[in-house]
Amino acid sequence: MFVCGYHFPASEGNDVSFEKVIAKVEEGIDAAGKTVTLTSETREGVQLETIEVPAGTFAHTAFVDYYTNTEVAAKNDFKMIYYTNKYQISEISKSVDGEKTKELCKKLDDMNLYRVKVA
Repeated sequence: MFVCGYHFPASEGNDVSFEKVIAKVEEGIDAAGKTVTLTSETREGVQLETIEVPAGTFAHTAFVDYYTNTEVAAKNDFKMIYYTNKYQISEISKSVDGEKTKELCKKLDDMNLYRVKVA
């Protein structure tokens, strides 16, 4: 099973605890002082909005980890986020970040395309 880009034993099935995922995401990543910007766009490439991810949240750390560790080609310093990753980040963030990322998570659950930039 892959969650947020990390492999977990098949014996855990779909029951990988959020704590295990959070520990993997935070391992080796220093997200302090970094700005995470997301852009949403339609399938046709029309940019809809720019979103700042709140620092100190799981979502913030997860996007820094994604940006740092994926081999997705960057376009204007932004990397495309795969649907699976954005849904998984959203689900965990809803649970652990609560109100801080509530509006962000609603957006991540849509069918628009997202790109992430870390500075």
